[in-house]
Amino acid sequence: MFEDAAKFRREYVECLEQADKTDVLSSKAQWLLFADEWLNRAMAAEALTRGR
Repeated sequence: MFEDAAKFRREYVECLEQADKTDVLSSKAQWLLFADEWLNRAMAAEALTRGR
């Protein structure tokens, strides 16, 4: 599960980087929504790992 959390965090960072690269506000907003979802998944995976 830790490996999943690390992957999810990498995806989170990638989305933040993509959001930073675009000047199109609707695209930026979508990338930030994606980032938020990846962060939520990472935190959930980390919580499951701690719960073992």
